[in-house]
Amino acid sequence: MADEQDKQYQEAKRRVEAKKGFYVHLFFFVVLNVIFLAAVGWDFLWATAFWGLGLVLHGASVFFSGSDWVKRWEHRAIQKELDRQSGEPASTGSSPPPPPPPPTAPPTAPPTAPSAGDVTQPGATRPGATSQGASAAQKPT
Repeated sequence: MADEQDKQYQEAKRRVEAKKGFYVHLFFFVVLNVIFLAAVGWDFLWATAFWGLGLVLHGASVFFSGSDWVKRWEHRAIQKELDRQSGEPASTGSSPPPPPPPPTAPPTAPPTAPSAGDVTQPGATRPGATSQGASAAQKPT
């Protein structure tokens, strides 16, 4: 029973320290951005936006890390890492995915005969024309 209380105390202490870290981060975000706004003006706004994004992510990790789906993910990730370190295949709780199907060659269209309206390249024969007729058409007169 004492061991369980010690675990609960350590977890509570960890969460309080995480919240304290977030509040310190928030304090410096506000104070330094007020100073930079007064000294530099609105030109510093891009840095404030990126720092604010980091602050939001920090807050999300502090206040939403105790949810059930995060705990389940952490448990699976820890188990996977332990399995990897011991050289065993990772246990995912389900059967491994089936192997991918063998690659197939892309379908090719059958060759088609050119129609009477097709434009041919110079020197190429037209359907029904002989090679002499095509070369005769190329000679200047």
